[in-house]
Amino acid sequence: MEEISPKQEQQVPQVQRQSFVETLTPLLEDRSPRASGLPEPESTIGHAHSDSVHRGVRGSDSIELKDLESRYSAHMQAHDITPAVSGVSGEAKYPPTSLLRNITTDMASKDIINSLPPPPPYNLSVEELTIGVPPPKPVLPLPIPIPIPEFLRKKAQNSEAPLRHIVRNISAKCDSGEMLAIIGGSGSGKTTVLNAIVGRLANLPIEHGSISYSPLRATQNEKKILSARRMKDKIGFVKQTDTLLAHLTVRETLRYAAALRLPAGISTETREAIVTQTIEELGLRDAADTVVGGTLRKGISGGERRRLSIGCILVTMPSVLVADEPTTGLDATTSYNLLLTLSQLAKRNRTVVLTLHQPRSSAFPLFDRILLLSKGRVVYSGHRQRCFPWFASLNHVPGSDVNPMDWLIDVSTVDTREGREEESRQRVAALIDSWEDGGLDFVNKGDSIDGVDGNTIVPERVMSDSNMNASAVEVAGLLHVENWDLNRIGMLRQTVVLFSRANKNMYRNYGYMLTSAAQSMVLGVALGLAFFRLGETPADIQSLKMLCFQYVPYYTYLVLIFSIYKFCAADLIIFDREREDHLYAVAPWLISELLSNAPIQIISAAVFALIVYFMTNMRTDDLAANLFIFITAIIMEQFATIGFSLLAASINRIYATASLIANATQIFFAMSAGALLIRPPPYIDWVKYISSYYFGFRAVTISQFQNRQFLCENVVGIARNQCEGNQVLTGLRIPIDHNPGYYLAGLFGLGLVEYLISGILLATYHPGGVKHAMQVVSLDRGKEVAIGGDLDISRQRIDVEVKGLTFSWNRRNNRKTILHNVNAKFPAGQVTAILGPSGAGKSTLLQILSSRSMNPGPFARFETEGLVTLNGEARMKKSRSLVAFVEQEDDYHLPALTVRETLRYAAILRLPKSMSRKRKIARAEEVLRMLGLIECADTLVGGELVKGISGGEKRRLSLAVEMINDPSILVVDEPTSGLDSLTANNVMLALKSIAESGRTVIVSIHQPRSDIWHAGIDNVILLAKGGRTAYSGPKAGVEKMCASVGWPIPEMVNPADWILDMVSVDNRGEQENITRERVKHIVDQWEITERKSMEELATMGKPVDATKVIYESDGGTPFYISIPVIIDRMLRNLWRQQPVFWVRLQQAPLLGCIFLLIYQRLKHGATGGQDRVGFILQMVSPLSFVGVLNNVAVFPSDRDIYFHEVRSNTGYSAAAFVLSFTLVELPFEIVGSLLFTVITNIGAGLQTNARIFFQYAFAVWALQSNGESFGMMFGVVTRDMGVNVSLVSAYISILVQLSGIVSASVPNWLSKLAWGTTLKYATRIIVVNEATGLQLNCTQTEIQNGECLIQNGQDLLNLFGFKDLRTGRFCAILLAVTIAYRILAWAFVRAKVASL
Repeated sequence: MEEISPKQEQQVPQVQRQSFVETLTPLLEDRSPRASGLPEPESTIGHAHSDSVHRGVRGSDSIELKDLESRYSAHMQAHDITPAVSGVSGEAKYPPTSLLRNITTDMASKDIINSLPPPPPYNLSVEELTIGVPPPKPVLPLPIPIPIPEFLRKKAQNSEAPLRHIVRNISAKCDSGEMLAIIGGSGSGKTTVLNAIVGRLANLPIEHGSISYSPLRATQNEKKILSARRMKDKIGFVKQTDTLLAHLTVRETLRYAAALRLPAGISTETREAIVTQTIEELGLRDAADTVVGGTLRKGISGGERRRLSIGCILVTMPSVLVADEPTTGLDATTSYNLLLTLSQLAKRNRTVVLTLHQPRSSAFPLFDRILLLSKGRVVYSGHRQRCFPWFASLNHVPGSDVNPMDWLIDVSTVDTREGREEESRQRVAALIDSWEDGGLDFVNKGDSIDGVDGNTIVPERVMSDSNMNASAVEVAGLLHVENWDLNRIGMLRQTVVLFSRANKNMYRNYGYMLTSAAQSMVLGVALGLAFFRLGETPADIQSLKMLCFQYVPYYTYLVLIFSIYKFCAADLIIFDREREDHLYAVAPWLISELLSNAPIQIISAAVFALIVYFMTNMRTDDLAANLFIFITAIIMEQFATIGFSLLAASINRIYATASLIANATQIFFAMSAGALLIRPPPYIDWVKYISSYYFGFRAVTISQFQNRQFLCENVVGIARNQCEGNQVLTGLRIPIDHNPGYYLAGLFGLGLVEYLISGILLATYHPGGVKHAMQVVSLDRGKEVAIGGDLDISRQRIDVEVKGLTFSWNRRNNRKTILHNVNAKFPAGQVTAILGPSGAGKSTLLQILSSRSMNPGPFARFETEGLVTLNGEARMKKSRSLVAFVEQEDDYHLPALTVRETLRYAAILRLPKSMSRKRKIARAEEVLRMLGLIECADTLVGGELVKGISGGEKRRLSLAVEMINDPSILVVDEPTSGLDSLTANNVMLALKSIAESGRTVIVSIHQPRSDIWHAGIDNVILLAKGGRTAYSGPKAGVEKMCASVGWPIPEMVNPADWILDMVSVDNRGEQENITRERVKHIVDQWEITERKSMEELATMGKPVDATKVIYESDGGTPFYISIPVIIDRMLRNLWRQQPVFWVRLQQAPLLGCIFLLIYQRLKHGATGGQDRVGFILQMVSPLSFVGVLNNVAVFPSDRDIYFHEVRSNTGYSAAAFVLSFTLVELPFEIVGSLLFTVITNIGAGLQTNARIFFQYAFAVWALQSNGESFGMMFGVVTRDMGVNVSLVSAYISILVQLSGIVSASVPNWLSKLAWGTTLKYATRIIVVNEATGLQLNCTQTEIQNGECLIQNGQDLLNLFGFKDLRTGRFCAILLAVTIAYRILAWAFVRAKVASL
């Protein structure tokens, strides 16, 4: 922003200067004009250190409300301006009196939240805080990366570059009763400072300085300084991300938050009253009974989710309230009302700290202190009243018609637009240096503002009982201010509340319940078919033994994998968030989770057990007892498995790592059970006592074989030994007199121990956390510059029009109208802004204009009426190629790429193939600078676990990606949300520039600053709640419209704020009916105006024909361009995620090491044959799961960015994507397969030579690749990775059972289907190669007593029923089947792309 010199200032007309000073001075509670940041009389211009200035700041008296109102009214009358709307605020100059009255609302009002006795006051002090970026810690490349010890990397660290700082020498104060606003440009360190204030810095080191809290009411002897960690129970923190339960309604979410956060003695009626008022304060009444929603269920809007998150904190009683960007995503009216509520809470002895990006001007008086940052350095820190005198002393004075907050951000931010960067960089550097030289001294001279010096207790305004409603009196009696104690509910009440909450959230998750039921039935039927109608022959007895073991991994593995995902991706995220606020103990949460999940888990297990028991013809004598044992065993197995999955997730929150831990240990558990390996090594044998496999296998085996005599007709000799149940138990080394109940009790006890250990870990150990990303050195940074800035792309001008558009949601005759009869024009060459409060349908209208598909949820549908035209022609499906859509969500970017890399890849893939690579990269650099991303160009984007660029920078990156190819129609949903005011203005100017080149630009916007309104917008579509139109047309017609409905826009007011206030319903108290009638009147008036306009157009005759839309296509990005780029992007993203990279490479070799550790070198004695059977079965079965786990760790992020690029009309095909992904995974699979073969083929002592080795490795690769294909197919079907993992695991488990390698009793018709799987061919290759020429050494005694069941390779082949020994033929078929499954995966991707 340009500075205003004293000379320029003197040229401001005297009338304007006088009016500005007279109105804003009282508002800012300071008689000094300079304190308001506004022009002052000529005698003081340029003399900021004059006595008059200091006297004005330090000696200002508080202004009574009556005096404020009289001065304001007199001035309004003098200028012949009438404030038309009660409760509507304007720009800095004319705040309506109702808002001033709200700022000092008397406690005698029926405001329950503000009438609660205040918490104990604490003063916050930040002293010279410096926070660095941690240096990268080298780790050992293991599946669970282990940091290299300090002494081994000390020398290397000494040679590293100096530590980079995020914030440096930050000092700030915020006393009780004050509200501190932390403002600054994107990437200035605001969120980092907030995290430091609440003590949640994760791995970021505090290099210097401190953060402390001092209790205000303690005596001098009792006074002590508390750290953020010790203040954890007294701080309420609202994060940027919303962590909410998807299946609760808004009201229920707040009810449970109040129940957990408010003191125990508050009655249900009072708690309900607080919840009700919170809903009204935050404008959530219309959404109060709507579910929050999530990935698979549509719920409330993004703005409503933001307000709900804030509401969950507002219902509590913190001494310190900290909020990170609480107004992002909210419309201007709701944002102001929220800030007003926070200000009122601060006046009740709370310390309120928040970050802001684009506050409206009327919010400025609400802040008591300002902390202004620029790239981690302080530009100003102190009382609001001293802010503008400080800048005036540096010859920086704002204009008379600017938003003070916008000006502060503008003046302290580097403007990276061409021609302005160097000047702005010098200005910011000078401001930082000036502050460090004497800023604190200047501010400290005015510390005693309004008689408060930081050590004086602010007198409390105490309400008499006669002025308080019943709820407030009750609370006042329960909470004693002098001896404050939150005294939240005890553990028993916590358990009840958490159980109720979890129960509702669980049983409204219809998808999960249906999946659980279907899964149990499908798995049960599949296992029943694999062991169908077992008889009493030796072969069937062998199958029954296998069934007694196989039911455990077959059912519980799926439970294990899904539960780990559920804990890592959902449950523990919410648990960790609420535990940070110390809402409850660990034990109540564990108990509530257990009890709420128990019914569906018990029913699912019982259904599975019943199907399996009767389909397989298990033991029918003493049916009730044996069936009870089987059902109980499965229920207890499930209980123990979920306990173990919680234990794995408690150790590590990363799904890939937690699942790896679980998989590795499950193999040990399976091998120690005594079914597959009769005599495990001594160092493995002890594992059985902590293995659910051991207890479950023995309980069911004893139940099925104890004292049982099989018929075994026509069976004689040694083979008849297997026909006596007790003999079978003896062979399995199970005592024949053991009771199954012992093992069932052991299962239950094991589950309890696992939950207990998990609880201890959850209470004491906090793994993971968000890590800060480092900058990446780019070897080609800045080499390419824009070549003339010309894209050489010819785009046609397209006028978009909406006619009579009505859009509604319908489920079972429950209809909700989202857009109602919308008529609007979006001319080419202009920017059209869609404005309206939250829930007005802005995002929905944009999605319709962009031809985006929307998910209505189960059993629901969307209904559309009306027409969308392009240059007068009805829109067609191929019209999508003309539109680029920038959505609100920014989570599709690859986290391990830098900003520059992201844009360059986008440019190469999106721009026409006729452009050279150099010009494409030049275009990426041009857009990088245009949107102010040059400062973070070489910083990783970041994601859930890596803190990269800021939210505002990620928003700009999303916009930059879509602007790369300069589309004919650019649709942007909230382009300024999450951006500071300067960057928001620059973004809108960039969009304006794009529009002026002939493009059609359509945006939705929540909080446009006045600069944006005047310079960045041409047309306005104003929507009210319910999608009804309040105005549609040129911006110039807005003023006339407002006057026509009786609400003229006052002078010097931001018109955008005014019209948003005008069409917003204030849900607080008596204002609701008034504002609702006002909105109805405005909408009705516009319908009349619109009807007249349409009638006039009809009488004018046929309009002139518009230019016909030409649908051009260059055929998309060809393979030879797209595939190398996609491969490079995938590999770079994977390499920088070291844990995922190494886990992907090592899963198969680690699995082989575990098998080798358990089986050791296979012997050629009596048990050699049985050991080989167990070894091969256990080795082959999990390899497909390894492929799935590898896929789950990588594929979702690549899938998301590809689908986003498809929706954005990026021109490469599904075949290019699938082929690129295949080529990236192939080296990992080959290396992993070769290492696995070395370990399990050579190391375990199987027969080998060059041919056998490579055929073995090929079979291992095919199984892994097949698992990856399954992961891709099901990953495309659903974005919910928990459902995805469940489906894939269930499918592979079924294939394993039906393949005929586990059970010899599979029906013939089912065994034929298994020829369509890789598992059958891979097993044949391995078994045939091992059996050919195999000779075991068994004595005659070992043969007679049944210990040596397999004497040579032929017996092994006979056991499997393999007669065709042509392994080469099987390898060829296996290759064909593997490729076929990958082609099928491509078909799934292609079908999904067609539906987008």
